[in-house]
Amino acid sequence: MTEDKELSPKAYLKGLREQFPDEIKPYSEDDWDWTWPDEGYQFLESCDFGMAELMFQRVIVARPDDPDGFEGLSIVYKALGHKSQATILIAEALRLAKARYAKGGIDVEALEEIAEMQNLIHEMDDEG
Repeated sequence: MTEDKELSPKAYLKGLREQFPDEIKPYSEDDWDWTWPDEGYQFLESCDFGMAELMFQRVIVARPDDPDGFEGLSIVYKALGHKSQATILIAEALRLAKARYAKGGIDVEALEEIAEMQNLIHEMDDEG
C-alpha cells in the first residue's frame, strides 16, 4: 500500500486489481483462495510480513466484499507500525463485517474481534 494517507479502500482495491490483473479473478470461487486467510495468519504469526501482506492482498482481490482480507492486512500494517494504512483497512473490514452481520453471515464474536482490533489500531502511536 502506498504511503498516501488519503487512500480509500476502493482506490486500494483498484490498485490491487491492477497488481494481479490475470492471476486473480474476483469471486472465482476456487478452493485455493479460501485458504489464503489462514495462510496469511500463519505468515503473520511467523513474522513474515511480506508474505502475509501478499496473501491478504490476494484475499481482498478474490473476495472484495469479505472482511477477512481487509482485517488481516490491517493487522500486518499494525505490526509494521503503519497506522494510517491499518486504520483505513480495519474501518473497511468493520464496515463489511457489519453488513454481513446484518444478513446473518457473521457471528457477533467475529464482529467484536474486528471492533477490538480497530480500537487497538487507534491506540497506536502516530507514524513518523
